Amino acid sequence: MIFPCRKCGLCCKHLELIPQLKHLDSGKGRCINLNDDNLCAIYENRPDICNVEEMYKLVFSEQMTEEEYIKVNVEGCKVVRNMFGGGR
Repeated sequence: MIFPCRKCGLCCKHLELIPQLKHLDSGKGRCINLNDDNLCAIYENRPDICNVEEMYKLVFSEQMTEEEYIKVNVEGCKVVRNMFGGGR
């Protein structure tokens, strides 16, 4: 399965929600690697935590099915969009 990212950039604009990415915070909650078009400047080399599929393999495959994991991430994405206005 592939995570259906909408490329809204909201997760990258609110790093306060992801303590593990504090080191990438520009100081305003926005990732230093987020371009103006809401795409990642280091996408091919992004941290594992930014890669839903990779995190499943590395951390969550023993805890849930891939389908369950994608569903949890989609729901989390909906929460962020509801909190911050939907993105694009």
